[in-house]
Amino acid sequence: MDLEKGALEHILRQLKEKAGIKQLVYRNTLKAFEQMRDQGRQISDELREIVNQMDSSIAIEYEELGEFEFRLKFGGDILIFYMQSNIITFKDDFPLMQRPSIAEDPSRRYFGHITIYNFLADSIKYSRLNDPGYLIARMLINKENHFYVEGSGQLNFLFQDLEQNLITSDWLRLIIEKSMSEAMDKDLIGANYPDIRFITLKQKLNQNLVAIRGEKIGFQLSTEDKNNA
Repeated sequence: MDLEKGALEHILRQLKEKAGIKQLVYRNTLKAFEQMRDQGRQISDELREIVNQMDSSIAIEYEELGEFEFRLKFGGDILIFYMQSNIITFKDDFPLMQRPSIAEDPSRRYFGHITIYNFLADSIKYSRLNDPGYLIARMLINKENHFYVEGSGQLNFLFQDLEQNLITSDWLRLIIEKSMSEAMDKDLIGANYPDIRFITLKQKLNQNLVAIRGEKIGFQLSTEDKNNA
């Protein structure tokens, strides 16, 4: 019975110390994601009005896909914003875990996260299932509404001051704008001729032709950026 009581006390302590914090982080992340959707919709509307006066054939679209996902299409690119429903933490050797604020309060080590992926618009339009997507950024949000972003290009250093970065609509708008710029800065590079000499019939039937896919050049994970520095 004492063992059972000890296990029950441990469960209750974990629920008090972890579950409550994770619920708070989840609510913060969901609220931030809703604000991000509002900013994405607003950016889309503003861009569409301007671009239509320049070239009405350039598509600017905003689309919601359920509670945890929305898309921004601009020209030949699509950004997919996705909120993960689970709360995460990291191993102690992860750079973010070395921050003084986390050492001071270990409950700050729990984060909600929003990922931003870049796909070619035609990959989705024509269901080219083998076409790659690229992680532009990952945004991490803690119990105090502070955030940290790691990603490609400027997104890997502009938003990494966890202690100072507090969620606001202006910050979220800037993250979206920087993500769009990063996607457009990476051009589609054609595959080398020897790499596309042979295709399977399945690739042809599914329109997954290597010759038209190519890959975007310039995307690296933040860990790769640091290793190559």
